[in-house]
Amino acid sequence: MLLFEYVLVLLAAILLSNVINRFIPSISVPVVQIILGACICFLPFGFGVALDPELFFVLFIAPLVFNTSKTADKKSLWELKKPILNMAIILVFVTVIAGGYFVHFLIPAIPLAAAFVLIAALGPTDDVAVASVAKRVNMPPKIMNILQGESIINDASGIVSFQFALAAVVTGTFSFAGAIGKFLIIGFGGILLGLLLTGIKYLFVRWVRSLGMENITIHILIQLLTPFLIYMIAEALGTSGVLAVFAAGIAHSFGRDKLNPETASLNIASQSIWSVLSFTLDGIVFIILGTQLPGIIRTVLQGAYDISTWEILLYIFAVTSMLIIIRLAWSFCTIRKKEYSEDKSSLHKFKASLIFGLSGARGTVTLASVMSIPLLLDNGTMFPQRDLIILISTGVILVSLVITNFILPLLIEKKTNQGRSAAETGAYLEILRNVISQLGIQINSENKSATELVIRSYYGRTANLQHTNHSDHYYQDENERLLRIRVLEWERAHTNDMMEHKLISGPAALHYLDMLDKLTERFSGKRNFFRTLQKTAERLSHMLHHRKRRGEDTFIHEELLTLMEANNHYVLEQLYRLKEAGNNPAAEKLIMEYEMSRSIQETRRGLEGAMHQETDENKIAEVSSAGFQIERDQIQMMFENGRISRDTAKEMRSNISLLELQLKSGN
Repeated sequence: MLLFEYVLVLLAAILLSNVINRFIPSISVPVVQIILGACICFLPFGFGVALDPELFFVLFIAPLVFNTSKTADKKSLWELKKPILNMAIILVFVTVIAGGYFVHFLIPAIPLAAAFVLIAALGPTDDVAVASVAKRVNMPPKIMNILQGESIINDASGIVSFQFALAAVVTGTFSFAGAIGKFLIIGFGGILLGLLLTGIKYLFVRWVRSLGMENITIHILIQLLTPFLIYMIAEALGTSGVLAVFAAGIAHSFGRDKLNPETASLNIASQSIWSVLSFTLDGIVFIILGTQLPGIIRTVLQGAYDISTWEILLYIFAVTSMLIIIRLAWSFCTIRKKEYSEDKSSLHKFKASLIFGLSGARGTVTLASVMSIPLLLDNGTMFPQRDLIILISTGVILVSLVITNFILPLLIEKKTNQGRSAAETGAYLEILRNVISQLGIQINSENKSATELVIRSYYGRTANLQHTNHSDHYYQDENERLLRIRVLEWERAHTNDMMEHKLISGPAALHYLDMLDKLTERFSGKRNFFRTLQKTAERLSHMLHHRKRRGEDTFIHEELLTLMEANNHYVLEQLYRLKEAGNNPAAEKLIMEYEMSRSIQETRRGLEGAMHQETDENKIAEVSSAGFQIERDQIQMMFENGRISRDTAKEMRSNISLLELQLKSGN
């Protein structure tokens, strides 16, 4: 029961870390999780758990390496293969050799072989902290791609180096020539075995499908078991389980983007589940790290080591500095400017190298590695300086995270806006409007009802996109801004006219006029204080005169719908006249928006429900498919013209695939 409660506390801390990061984005999620982990130790429930060191690898490393390699951007990996392999493989081995001798020289109490174990554990970088920073600053895209690719591959290279160094310490024997041969056998054996087991897994899945077992739950369970089984089988056969899992993940990545009726639902569900699982496992590791801090600090302060507290802190900073300097110097000497520089960027080589150096935060893989160090050697003696190695590794993780979180952003320009840019959102809106326009051209007597329904769904998507990205910078065109103010004046005059002729009640009219005033202030950028006081007085006066109606919410709601429909009809008449008078792009854009609004109002009135019953579902599916194809063509055109980025285009296509699945499941 205690273990179950402890797991619940860890999960609650992971959830809380995400919430805290939402309100304090300047502190990355890993740092928040470490702090929360330290706080857990002070809870009056005696929480704590001791995990088997061997369990760390199979429980954390196997699924994390598998998911990271499975979701790798293959195009970026291939385009930047030289700098990525350079940083992920060669740099790791250089760091292990140079760093091992440095640590042994710095701390003679740690044997040379154990020093190699420490540095090998510190070899893999963690892209979680860098990704958190990238949300706040304009990280150069190519540098970010190199860092992500490095993190994917150096998980495998770093862990393999760690395992070799660890085996040398545990067995007490090491031969460089023998190690090279063994590495080739174990490494390539693991890769081949991973690919072979992946092929067997696909044959098994195909056989399951042939039995008619298309249940998503079954296939998700197969995916979740895959990394654990591959890792355990590879280790049992004497090959590298990490490289086997890595190869399996890369093999799975080739089928990740292939959406077809058999695998589309599975891919979407799989992405969601693996996203939650990887975030949870990452979070648990960082929180466990936090839970170790109070005990480590207490041990250091009590003088449990022959080394003083200040010396330990000095060693932590020295090792961290050594890792940064090696990364900086290596990237400066080996990575060419054209490999990280953008076409429009004039990033200085030393600054780019400094970014590479400070982006080497250590995290999940490092902690899982050092926690897997056994307590005893093969001869039964204690592992030399195991606690000190764990202490220094923990300190380096903390310092590197702090450096990446707080110092790295100082080198990079902050982002001026979050998420999709205004220009890309405008392009997205244009795509949806173009689909509506082209579907409208294709309307005939046979598909009229179905096409109108599909067009309304596009109106709804347009409204949601505008509402989600509601901001003044989407209306930068001066002609459009002035026309919007003019349209609001039309609505205001028409509303007053309806109120004077008793076609609408005072409370409903005032509510609508208040909304129009707020929109006018927004588009004009002016706020009239006396007008605000006047509106408040008018509102109070009408509330007093119509206090019996105050509880009639349904009646006022119906009046507002009637008023909105009447205003929409009136404004559309004026806009169409304006459009007929000459070419007016702003009028065409507003016509589209008011047509969309009218469509939404009709849907609310229940007109769409009646139409659904009379419309052939096959026709709806046919028109929807045509709309999706038009949308895909528009996305490709926008991407080729440089109006949207590759990531935005990918996101848009994923949205289309999801909508296709919803349509399929609805039918």
